[in-house]
Amino acid sequence: MKKILFSLLLLFAFSHSANAQYWSRWYKPHNVTIGFSADEKWAFFIQKNAVGIDNIFKVEMKTNAVTPVTDFNERPVLSAIAIFGKPAVVFARATTTKGDEIHLYRVNVLTADEPVDFTPTSGPSNKTIIGMAYNGRYVYYLSDKGPNSKTDTYRYDATQYITELALANDKDYKTLCWSRDQTHLLIRDPKTLTVFSYSIETTDKQKVELPFDGDDLKTVFYDPMNTSFYMINKGNQLALSKITASGTSDVETGAYYSGIDGAELSLNGKYIHTSTNGAEKVMDNVSHTFLDLPQGGYDMVIGPKESSVLYTSTDALGVKLFVYDIAKKTSKELTVIK
Repeated sequence: MKKILFSLLLLFAFSHSANAQYWSRWYKPHNVTIGFSADEKWAFFIQKNAVGIDNIFKVEMKTNAVTPVTDFNERPVLSAIAIFGKPAVVFARATTTKGDEIHLYRVNVLTADEPVDFTPTSGPSNKTIIGMAYNGRYVYYLSDKGPNSKTDTYRYDATQYITELALANDKDYKTLCWSRDQTHLLIRDPKTLTVFSYSIETTDKQKVELPFDGDDLKTVFYDPMNTSFYMINKGNQLALSKITASGTSDVETGAYYSGIDGAELSLNGKYIHTSTNGAEKVMDNVSHTFLDLPQGGYDMVIGPKESSVLYTSTDALGVKLFVYDIAKKTSKELTVIK
């Protein structure tokens, strides 16, 4: 059985919504928070405008001043992700009243410029944002060619403003994550449940040997340094498996944490954003203890500086947007979501 050789070269430089996903594909169950700007001066979120259509808004962190980023009067924003390197947000929205043709757009959050459609098609097509490279260069997304067609994986280069085909899908493979150097995807065959390392540059595909395999594996993704895999099995155990020169080793320390049914890492892996029985929690990746976030908080986004968490909370007055200061263990209300 052939095992893969991993290059550890590091390059530094529709109901569900993607947000702050730097290392892997992971959907959050809510669709309000989008994320922070790279400098954390702004937070972005989705709420209804004056005519009741979901649009993107921004709130200034110091003043709590809320201003619109988009103002569509029909066909709402479906999902969005804040990108780094540029003052911009990428979002998904239908181009037709029927809603069978979804396009992706980039919009400058500091100007009145019209959104730019970077995924033009000539017919029905569904597109879904699945995440962003840690350095903000690429936004990864899925796109089909209409009903009953294969779903390919693309990436939008937010620096050069070009779109690239990352995976031409011939077997309904599911894209799980991307490597730090942005040269490989981990993909999974939904029929055999085998995980492969796929080279975006050469299209070479090689099987990955994992301690959790087959139907025991729920998901897998690289750690930020490309030296280990995070895995979640069907027993909801989050574990770590070190990458060796000939493949992967056994799970390093047994169960890394139990009760985790979904997980994603913060920008540098300092924290793990987890889903535990439908509730969202943020765990320190060294102490394995959960942050003392207010009870009832949800729709969380860990800031790019890893010093704060954006979240929403519901009370008698409605849904409110908060920012939590990790060091001070305090929350600040930003706005009430319309």
